[in-house]
Amino acid sequence: MTTGVRPLFGGPRPRTVLLVVVGFALLATAVVPLGPLVGSSAHLAGGPSLVPHVSPRDGVVATAGLATSIGELGPVPTEATAGVPVAIAWQALDATGARATTFAVGCELAVAASANGSSVLAWVNSSTAGPLVPSPNGTFSVPSAAWDAGVLNLTVSVGSAVPVTVRLFGPLLPSLPAPVALTVRPDLYHLELYGPVTPTPPTASSNDTFWHVRDRFGDPTPGALLVVEVANASSESRTLVPVTWAAGGTTGAWVNYSSRDPTNGTLTVEDLAHTTLLGPVPVSTPGAAAPSSTPSLSPLALVAVALLVVGAVVGMAALLLGGRARPSPPRTDGEEELRRLAEGRATVVELVRRAGALALPDIEAAWEPPPAPPAVADWVASLVTDGTLTVTLGEGGQARFALAERPSGKPRVTLDEEALERGIARRDAAVEGADEEPP
Repeated sequence: MTTGVRPLFGGPRPRTVLLVVVGFALLATAVVPLGPLVGSSAHLAGGPSLVPHVSPRDGVVATAGLATSIGELGPVPTEATAGVPVAIAWQALDATGARATTFAVGCELAVAASANGSSVLAWVNSSTAGPLVPSPNGTFSVPSAAWDAGVLNLTVSVGSAVPVTVRLFGPLLPSLPAPVALTVRPDLYHLELYGPVTPTPPTASSNDTFWHVRDRFGDPTPGALLVVEVANASSESRTLVPVTWAAGGTTGAWVNYSSRDPTNGTLTVEDLAHTTLLGPVPVSTPGAAAPSSTPSLSPLALVAVALLVVGAVVGMAALLLGGRARPSPPRTDGEEELRRLAEGRATVVELVRRAGALALPDIEAAWEPPPAPPAVADWVASLVTDGTLTVTLGEGGQARFALAERPSGKPRVTLDEEALERGIARRDAAVEGADEEPP
């Protein structure tokens, strides 16, 4: 029996139903795998919890590796020589005191005079970034590339023999390390001659000239040595001449020579670095042949040097007092200075006596308790001047000091009793004669 009633949209067909099911299946297959990715993306955008788990190759530094302080690395130098590099190193430390090997920031380095904070002539070099260029205000910009595994290695050369202070600073540093104080000594090996003073007119065969001596940076050089060489066709002699204080806070040495050899010769003056400072100067004397004399200090020259030393001491005292009249220091200060001078000279003599022969750096290294006083070079020079020590050139042209030979015998005093009795008798007779009244 048929009816006239039909579905509104017609009856379902098997092919249509199959297509619908397959379509839903493909849609579900494409959509479902995207769920974890979408959720992961939303979690990365909204949660910072993944930051500690990022691989180091992504360039993210873990918080635990950040530096909290800057400290010195290794022994901190206290002394330097003008123009000679001295190494200074710093390291970055984290909160646990371990080195922060990933730390590297730009900062500044200042090398200033300790007395007034003014800039001094200096050169700074990095072991990784090379020479550092000074800025107009005198400081040196240290790039971040100068840090290597949390360590900053620098070498500093100062061009003046004055106490200086080296400071590392900058807003990116977690803390400022302690400044490094350096006592810069003059360069006794690289010298210059200037301002000659000749009391008597020189001749072709003799000359007495006082030369002022300074290092290559213009600093006085007490304790330095000049090598004076006189050579001719038949002989050659080398003499070490000490550099001592002179007037006005300068230093110098007498270069004296004379020759009676009929053959022509030359005179040359060098420093301990084997750099020629004077000459070769022709030396010739027509006359009778005689052994050529070696350059030496005459007694008059020794007296002049002693007077110059006294004048230098007075000049230095005036400079230290600022040129203003001040109360006379108590006698105890002078006595203390004399005591230090005597004890220092005695210590130098004892060190040389025990070792046989020592160079100036060896004397300073053997000083107890260390470090050696700054006046050691002056004490050695004074001992050479008064003849207590002799100087010879060792390996590499280094000056070595030894005790001068002294007569071993001790003086003895004997008493002639008969001569004493005769003298007493003559005295009594003279006294009795004076007491008698004239008639």
